Amino acid sequence: MTEKQFEALAKLIRLRGGVSQEAARLVLVEGRQQVEVAAVLNTTPQAVANVIRRCKTAIELAKTVSDEPDER
Repeated sequence: MTEKQFEALAKLIRLRGGVSQEAARLVLVEGRQQVEVAAVLNTTPQAVANVIRRCKTAIELAKTVSDEPDER
């Protein structure tokens, strides 16, 4: 994921900075491992997993919306 895509995702799911947003960025943009990110940011692996799950759910929902035909 690019930095630009991540910024759009962060706005979409209302990540407001802080540890959660940085954890998501490190995993999704830089490709770092969740356990490593948890240690670096002094948070739990579960907290990192939770924010990544939120991000992936939002990505899948956005894909579903973009794949649906326009029913106007």
